[in-house]
Amino acid sequence: MRNADHVESSKVSRWRAYTWGVLAALTCPCHLPMLALLLSGTAAGGFVSEHMGVAVLALAVLFCLFLRAALRAFRERP
Repeated sequence: MRNADHVESSKVSRWRAYTWGVLAALTCPCHLPMLALLLSGTAAGGFVSEHMGVAVLALAVLFCLFLRAALRAFRERP
């Protein structure tokens, strides 16, 4: 029989892994043109269009960190 705590921790770890995966997908630098379109007309959109290099670098770093966390969370054995 499985312990109820073990089953609950498995659900939490899967939920956490999928959350990291979604964050990695959202911060992927290839989505920057869509992000710039969505933010057009706002101060954030102006910043992104003025400083495209900084935005790509920041998103690339975040993407790598989130992807690493997602892969680690998916590899954990419940």
